[in-house]
Amino acid sequence: MKGKAILLSILVLVLLMSGFIYFFLNGNPAEKGKSREIVTTYLKENYPEESFKITNVAYYPGEGIYIVHVISKDGKTEGNLDVRNGRIITESVEFPFKQ
Repeated sequence: MKGKAILLSILVLVLLMSGFIYFFLNGNPAEKGKSREIVTTYLKENYPEESFKITNVAYYPGEGIYIVHVISKDGKTEGNLDVRNGRIITESVEFPFKQ
């Protein structure tokens, strides 16, 4: 009986540590979704003439920033928007070498 309790305790501890490591490295999935919505709203308000597609949402654990990569539907403009604490903190735009 004591062996089962110890085994169960170790299993719970491993699961908790795995969850902590996952959230630390990848961010909160709910916050990723919220960051995607924030960027979508921001792009519609600030660039209504352009149509963008979100290609990736990544998490940078060093600063707690969600990096949202966007590309215009015509492929002429792409860039990243950094989201922290529910607001956009930086915007960077790149122009691919497509001519």
